[in-house]
Amino acid sequence: MKNIFKEAVKNYIESIEGNVSDCKVNPHKGFVSKIDINGDENYEVFIVVPKAKLDYIAELWFGDSSEYDIDDLTKEIANLIVGNAKIIAQEKGVNFDISTPEFIGEYEKMEYDDILKFKFENRCFYVIFKEK
Repeated sequence: MKNIFKEAVKNYIESIEGNVSDCKVNPHKGFVSKIDINGDENYEVFIVVPKAKLDYIAELWFGDSSEYDIDDLTKEIANLIVGNAKIIAQEKGVNFDISTPEFIGEYEKMEYDDILKFKFENRCFYVIFKEK
């Protein structure tokens, strides 16, 4: 599952004309959205995006980072990444359904089973997996 999500994140970052690299830092702040995946594999998937990264994406998408809905933007990013992961998974013979994104709020330390850590434009963001 990790390789599928690595590819999905890479696709997302390339779609906004960026380059992604590995991050060495564990999550400590940012905004979180969750999407459940159910099927051949079952996880809660949390996407953690720092405010500075949301500002950057809002500027790219809307031409303005001063006024946007953190809740909606965080959920949309999660939906794009997890939705792309679903397509990649199907191509590899792994099938699952995805839930509607849920905005969780600001990141608080959590227990998890696995994590992917990425760096984009000098800011880290995370994909956290919790088995169901």
